[in-house]
Amino acid sequence: MRLIIILLLTFTLIPTASLAEGKRVIDIYQQQLEDLRITHAKLNTLSKDAVKRAAHIERLIVKYDAALKTATQDMAEKYKARLKQLEAKHAKTEAALKTATQEMEDKYKAQIEQLKADHAKIKAAYLKRLEATAELADYHYQSAKKTDVQIKLLLTQLGMSAEQVLKLTEANLALQREVKRNREEMERNRKEMDAIQSLHAFQSSHPLWTSQGHTSYVWSVAFSPDGRYALSGSNDKTLKLWDVSSGQAVRTFQGHTSAVYSVAFSPDGRYALSGSGDKTLKLWDVSSGQAVRTFQGHSHVYSVAFSPDGRYALSGSGDKTLKLWDVLSGQAVRTWKGHTSAVYSVAFSPDGRYALSGSSDQTFKLWDMYSWLLLLLAE
Repeated sequence: MRLIIILLLTFTLIPTASLAEGKRVIDIYQQQLEDLRITHAKLNTLSKDAVKRAAHIERLIVKYDAALKTATQDMAEKYKARLKQLEAKHAKTEAALKTATQEMEDKYKAQIEQLKADHAKIKAAYLKRLEATAELADYHYQSAKKTDVQIKLLLTQLGMSAEQVLKLTEANLALQREVKRNREEMERNRKEMDAIQSLHAFQSSHPLWTSQGHTSYVWSVAFSPDGRYALSGSNDKTLKLWDVSSGQAVRTFQGHTSAVYSVAFSPDGRYALSGSGDKTLKLWDVSSGQAVRTFQGHSHVYSVAFSPDGRYALSGSGDKTLKLWDVLSGQAVRTWKGHTSAVYSVAFSPDGRYALSGSSDQTFKLWDMYSWLLLLLAE
């Protein structure tokens, strides 16, 4: 509309002599008008495409929103189901733990009752013995008094001097005093024994000290040969050395990469041996806490023991075997097979001639070590 008005004004203002120039101007404006129409058509087309794309995008948004809601719902249902499974498993585990705890409490209650009964028997037998001893002492005392009277009478009849009778009387009195002292000593001993028995009864049901130095289960413990120290192996992958008198941790041994299931002292107390779920045994210098040697060859190690002479180490494993190790070289020198399940415990006889092993196959076996060691020495 603005273009038409401009053209009318142009025709009004342009003189007749300038018609040719006016026509040229009109052509220019007509071309511009055509260009504007084409541009307008293109814009109109682009607008329709934009509307279509916007509608398509809106449909995609709706589609993906629905898919997201569905996926979210599926995941929520999945996790709800998993949560229910975990809750059920937790409830089952908790029930089993309560049952095991109750069984352990009942077991220890029975043991405590047995200890009490044994203590009562021991005390009764000791008191009976004390009473018998006291009766015997009283009998000797009365006999001594009677003998004293008889001696005095006999000496008088024999015409002994008063000085002689006095000396004999003093000797007899000294004997009587000695008998009295013995009776008093026996009474003190009886009272001390009662106190000791009471203390023993208390200590039988109460620990002397409790340590909480580890951060997980304690799987194994051992005394040093001199009884001054204790060693513990834990699920926290460490060993700890304890002062028995104070209950304080002296040293921590670190080096295993899994739980320490078994520990043992060497016969001289200088070294410690450990077996771990990391498939190794380790030999430790007790004074420094450093690992001296690592033994490899099992697939899980549950139990270890030193031979009485300290030259060999024995191990029991989840691979159903026992292995004998040379402590100096760290090499396995013999493997015993025979169990059909994991070997959880091993021990040497005091003379080192035999070894015992206990397994989850519900058996324990006795092994001849002596004949094999003789063959080894002969080689």
